[in-house]
Amino acid sequence: MCRMIVLSFVFLSCFLFSYEIEIENFEIWDRDGLMNSIWCAVSVEDGGTFVRNLNLKDFELIETAYGRDEELLFSKKVRFDNFYYQFNGDGFWEKSVNSDELDIVFLIDKTGSMEDHIESIKRQLKNFLDRLMKIGTDFRIVIAEYGVEDEPEWPSGAGVDTFYDSVMFEEISREIEEIGTGGEGWDLTWAYDAFLWALNLDWRESARKIVVIITDVYVDSVFGPNWYYTSGCNTSMRAVDLALKESGIHLYYCQPSEENMAETELFESYSPQVNPKVKESNFDFLEKRNDHVKRLSWPFDQSEIQLENLPVIDSKYYFAWFSDWSEYNFVSKVEVKIRLIGTSDFSSFVYYPLENPDGTKTNIVSEKISFVIKDEAGFGMLGSDNVWVFFYKVMGNTSRMDTVGAMYQISDKNGKIDIGRRQPGRYYYILYASGQPSDAYHQLRYTSRGWVDIGPKAATPTEIVAYTWGSKAEIYKAYGLLEELRNLEIAREGIKHYVQEASEWVSNLERNGITLVEMEALKRFNTGLAAIVNCAGYACVIQNKASDDAVEIAQKVSDMIRKAEDVVSKLESARHLIMKAVNTFIDIITGNWGGAAMNLTIEEVIDRFVTYVKDDLLNDIMSLVEEKLAEVIRNPDVVVDFFKTRVKEWVKEKLSPEQISKSAYNFVGEELVYNRFTSHIEEQLRVLLLYSKDLVEKNQDKYWNFDERSKLMRKSFEEMRYDIMSDLFEISYESLSRQDSVDNWADALQVFKDTIPLIVEFLELFEVRYPELSDVKKALETLADALNTINAMTRTYEMALKIDHLTTLTERAQKIAAEVYRYK
Repeated sequence: MCRMIVLSFVFLSCFLFSYEIEIENFEIWDRDGLMNSIWCAVSVEDGGTFVRNLNLKDFELIETAYGRDEELLFSKKVRFDNFYYQFNGDGFWEKSVNSDELDIVFLIDKTGSMEDHIESIKRQLKNFLDRLMKIGTDFRIVIAEYGVEDEPEWPSGAGVDTFYDSVMFEEISREIEEIGTGGEGWDLTWAYDAFLWALNLDWRESARKIVVIITDVYVDSVFGPNWYYTSGCNTSMRAVDLALKESGIHLYYCQPSEENMAETELFESYSPQVNPKVKESNFDFLEKRNDHVKRLSWPFDQSEIQLENLPVIDSKYYFAWFSDWSEYNFVSKVEVKIRLIGTSDFSSFVYYPLENPDGTKTNIVSEKISFVIKDEAGFGMLGSDNVWVFFYKVMGNTSRMDTVGAMYQISDKNGKIDIGRRQPGRYYYILYASGQPSDAYHQLRYTSRGWVDIGPKAATPTEIVAYTWGSKAEIYKAYGLLEELRNLEIAREGIKHYVQEASEWVSNLERNGITLVEMEALKRFNTGLAAIVNCAGYACVIQNKASDDAVEIAQKVSDMIRKAEDVVSKLESARHLIMKAVNTFIDIITGNWGGAAMNLTIEEVIDRFVTYVKDDLLNDIMSLVEEKLAEVIRNPDVVVDFFKTRVKEWVKEKLSPEQISKSAYNFVGEELVYNRFTSHIEEQLRVLLLYSKDLVEKNQDKYWNFDERSKLMRKSFEEMRYDIMSDLFEISYESLSRQDSVDNWADALQVFKDTIPLIVEFLELFEVRYPELSDVKKALETLADALNTINAMTRTYEMALKIDHLTTLTERAQKIAAEVYRYK
């Protein structure tokens, strides 16, 4: 029995003592004599296999201080109770990763209609985070909300447009809890704008890159209706398509089918009759163009995002604490011993708070250090207070970091920032525009991030490049809008030549780096171009629908003539019965038929009706159609002439829709849409490009006050949107939608009014004796209603509204360039 106990003890001891703990790295990241902030990282292995899922209580950290003569001063356990010296956290984290590197961004629609879905999304995100942690994916994550105005941000609003990794588990979890909705949510949301925002994040080149967008409605884009906001609506599907292809990012979208989308948003913002390109610019159409796009099931199910269950290749436990030995006058060294409780194994390191073993001081500071600040085109900064630079100490290979001393919010002056005398070491910097202005489209900003090594006498590198915030996204927007313009149904050679010229201008800007002046020119150009493309989207609808209307009107008029001719045929077939009645019952006719009182004979009335249908009905119908066109359309002569000649001939010759559609399309496309709209926007496009080039050429070498310039842009954009674009969807809806019936042929055709009632009255006298006359009577009585149901006049009215709307679109489009450059 004793032997069994001994053997069991030996076995258990071998198991416990087989763990190996090793210091991987440590840093005194904020020195201050005998009070220092420290972090260290250890690995724990069991026979060559990483040990995971240990807790802080599984470790014991002991600090031992020694005096000037190496005498023991005191030993004490490390306490993790000073949040602010522990990278603003608990002071203990595990980071265990496999070889699957994943950078992933979740962009969640936060508009009011999403309220019923948010709790489910939050549960799924928590489950996804647990999956990432469990299998050890080397992940970095951003979870951001977006809507219809401001740029995306972490739900708490505290995130700095940066990724969090596994050591930020608690912070990520809290952000998930913060996800919510706001507002009534009556709009499509700017998912494509949100995607382009994500390009500004610091993606790893070696990682899988995924953006997940969750929304319950169609994507708003350049063809959308929401121009009453100060930003948005200038991103196209083609811009995102290009960005996906060049960046290597994969886009997953989670969106219900149309019948399950948010009804209010859909009703308020989309109509297949008015802006079909909204639907044609949605994710599913993008998916057909780009194999980097994938649809996820609705509602969101995180298990559809594939993770690789691979062996862990690196595992570290990080500790951060405040080491305070200030009660002593002198401490020569401090030994930090880290032991895994339950084992005999430990690892340790030594740091020297005041002096190195060779007698040199440890708390040294560098010479006065400065960095040259240049923009991304390589020009030195002019003036002062263009940027703020924050310098951070980073805890190993993690996303936990904190500023040191006064190394934050350092402004530039005459092209330099002076950081003074600082603790040498490796620092991560993040650069912002001075004042960290709000995330808004009109706002010009700088951005930059990277590493610097500060030595005792110099720093490497010596220059920091202030990149123009969002420049890549703005370039994609420009190329995307130009491609949308090129591919519009109304585009002719003039537009295609323009696209080539404008693309070359954008390419030259991109090649040399985007300065703030160039960024302003790009934003003004893109906003103006987007407004023109939006107007052109409605013009495309007019070209397609008005062409169809012209064909339909011709067909409907033919149907009307055919319907009247059918009635004439029936009346002619019954003529012998009518004449028999006349010859037999002349007394009854004389005393009971209204025509007799007018000295008419039934034969005269029938002849008048028949002759009218055969010879003059088409002329009268076409005259009324032409009157309706002239009544609605400004400058109607060309349209009326088209109907007087070609449409009338089509009806006479009884041509089929296939025979006339090409002619109708050419007329509408060339004589109407091109002459009344496209030719004018070609000129407006040239003016817009000229203004944009001019802004750059005249100001490239000038100091650019980004705050003042941003205010001018905002004012220009707001007034352009309000004056020109804010109600364009509503008035386009009124002009391009189906209309209530306006057909009333019983009152419109005088000969019908004069003849049909008299013929019907006559037939009523004898239909009992001659039942065959009942069918003829009914055909005459219902002829006007039958003509009304054909809706020829209603379709004419609809066509007229569409054609007249071209004038409205042109009047607005012609003001766009001047408006986006009004305040400059």
